[in-house]
Amino acid sequence: MTMTAKLFSDFLAQIERIHNDNSDKVILYRGQPADFPLIPSIARVNPKNDTTAIEAEMIAELKRRSRLKIKTKLIDDWDWLVYAQHFGLKTRLLDWTSNPLVGLWFACSNSTFYSSDGQLFVLIADEKLLLDREKDTSPFDRNKTRVYKPHLNNERIVAQDGWFTAHAFSTSSKLFVNLRKNSLLKKNLSLISIPAHSKIAFLKQLSILGMTYEKLFPDIEGLCKQLNYEYEM
Repeated sequence: MTMTAKLFSDFLAQIERIHNDNSDKVILYRGQPADFPLIPSIARVNPKNDTTAIEAEMIAELKRRSRLKIKTKLIDDWDWLVYAQHFGLKTRLLDWTSNPLVGLWFACSNSTFYSSDGQLFVLIADEKLLLDREKDTSPFDRNKTRVYKPHLNNERIVAQDGWFTAHAFSTSSKLFVNLRKNSLLKKNLSLISIPAHSKIAFLKQLSILGMTYEKLFPDIEGLCKQLNYEYEM
């Protein structure tokens, strides 16, 4: 199902209806500034390339070389993936948020795509779609994409109310499958389209509600990007 929110009031009404209709479910949001496939960063160059072994090697090398750089206690490879994802490593994780305002901000904030319609995907998940960390002990030894509620192990994931979909390379399809075509998850997805001409107005409303670069990236990078935005640089 695809909806369109031309006004901020349209967006709020749609979010209210979604929550009223799914009060017993996990509701997640992913904002994208334009029409991009719902696949993780590790698969975007070539979704048909099984990068599982490479990704595991990257995590192992990150562990080896980061001992003096990371002060946070990371328990297992799931923790390492989450931490690495938020600092730019390409992984099988795709970012989502439980906060619709955060999702909307990401759909509108990238100035490179101000001329493109934004996309706010909504994912409704029940227990069957949630990853069981006790059973799925390794991110690299699984064959189904699942919704992952992570440990909050860095400031960005806390600020962004972060969740993920943890993707698996499909041995039957021989690729990382776009969520919009995933047989298990596509029926749980809907889309709120944000017209390009509405993005600036939405960002002003979001700023009033505290959704800013500085809020969502609580470090010096976020502050600098916020200053760029405030001074229109």
